Amino acid sequence: MKRGKIVSSLILVIFLIGIVSAANFCCEKTVGTNPSWCQNVNSEASCDANFQKTSAYCEATSYCKVGTCINQQEGTCMPSTKSVCEDNGGSWSSQPKSELPQCKNGCCLIGESASFVTQVACNRMSALYGLTVNFQAGTNTELSCLASANPNAKGACVYTQDYARTCSSTTKEKCQEKAKNAAFTDASFHEGYLCSAPELETNCAKSQITKCGDDDRVYFVDTCGNLANVYDSSKINDEKDYWTKIQEPTCSTTGNEGNKDSLSCGDCSYYSGSMCKQKKMGDTTDYGNYICKDLDCKTYRGKYSSSSTGMATAEDYPKHGESWCATDEKNGGNSTSPGATSFVLTCYNGEVNQPSECDATRQKVCKETIMNTETNFKVAGCQANIWQDCTTQNKSADCLNEEVRDCKWVTGTDWNGYYFTSEKGMLNVTTSSSPTGICVPKYQPGFTRDGTTDVVVNCQQATSVCYVKMQKWWLSGRVNPENAQWKCAPDTIGFKNNCSCLESTWEKGLNKICTSLGDCGNKTNYIGEFGYQESSIQIIEGNSTA
Repeated sequence: MKRGKIVSSLILVIFLIGIVSAANFCCEKTVGTNPSWCQNVNSEASCDANFQKTSAYCEATSYCKVGTCINQQEGTCMPSTKSVCEDNGGSWSSQPKSELPQCKNGCCLIGESASFVTQVACNRMSALYGLTVNFQAGTNTELSCLASANPNAKGACVYTQDYARTCSSTTKEKCQEKAKNAAFTDASFHEGYLCSAPELETNCAKSQITKCGDDDRVYFVDTCGNLANVYDSSKINDEKDYWTKIQEPTCSTTGNEGNKDSLSCGDCSYYSGSMCKQKKMGDTTDYGNYICKDLDCKTYRGKYSSSSTGMATAEDYPKHGESWCATDEKNGGNSTSPGATSFVLTCYNGEVNQPSECDATRQKVCKETIMNTETNFKVAGCQANIWQDCTTQNKSADCLNEEVRDCKWVTGTDWNGYYFTSEKGMLNVTTSSSPTGICVPKYQPGFTRDGTTDVVVNCQQATSVCYVKMQKWWLSGRVNPENAQWKCAPDTIGFKNNCSCLESTWEKGLNKICTSLGDCGNKTNYIGEFGYQESSIQIIEGNSTA
């Protein structure tokens, strides 16, 4: 009897515990420092008043029903309640993950790699790398997905066609497409291999035939017509490596950049002045009918600014892509003679194009820039001639500031001690505070050959006045004023009477400055004829003016 009482007591205790632990409410969100979502609680006070609650188990409520949370930012599809999902920036669906297309695994191709993930995860990865989405939902296994990686890899696609084991050099992607074609059986891709590789056991073998590739280099081709490696005559019998795997070229011709007209190497470079072309009469190679043709203008013998003679020679000629300045001036020079015009010439694919004229009035002039000091490779173009404020500069640094103006600073015997002022034109240096040189246009502006263009050239600035002290002299024994002659007075202590201004050397010296301002003064024109020269020295009331 005692044993039965003990059992009854135990049953009563267990029943009481169950009553105490039973939950009375479902909170969509609880209160506290660490709130929980969809939690069964004993008291309504544990529920956050801003969210739903009910006297039932959470599993029976609609707001705590578990569905699928699609989070595009995280790239995940996870089981979740609607509230939790939306609170974390997701999009909720009542359907399970297995029924959502975007949450099913497929093949995500990004660049040269592949991953077997959901479309949501694929979108996330493509956004991270900034690449276009390429998701293949039809891929059902990870192995088949990984086989799609690096679709642009080049190699040998081996297959059987018409009972023959043959091959084509292509990409992995195109080889996989070929495998889906019923006309080709047993297709397999061998990355990095050539179709002539002996171990592939195809009907493709080496040959002595060459061909131009899409990159304008010369290639050997196999007996099936596939491109092999870049033409290198020294490796034609190297079946172990050269005719087996794709290789970068190692051939080169010493001192011949771009392997121009090389007999043995097909590693052409358009940037260096060569490209694959069919051989012509006089061209020779060790094998094949194609060559890295020289694109330099070797046969051109026209005007060329790099040559010491101003004309292209057999040793000094324009390079492919090079442009330079030229002039129609008969005696060469820099197109500063009256009527002269500058041009831009360009060497392209072995030929010099028609000259591009800048401006007959030289408001635009041809200017060159040396791009490569070792080869003296130049680039030229017509640019504005900024000469207008040259003569107002009295400092060498300001005059030679090429970012602001096109001027040159001349000193010493070139300027004969003169300088410019805005009020009086060119004046003689008389004080130590005067400029040490003068600033004149680097490219003298000019007029059109028919004189119809209105171009303001500051020739008048070169006008100069030289004050000479003169005295009248009479012949011996005569005092008749009609027989008197004006002559320069002798220099006195501390004063020079500028007698040299009456001589032609003074006028010629000033002409150097005058001709530097434009089509001014006495100079030779563009056809080589010297302008009419007339003495401009006049004696007026005891003053000599030029």
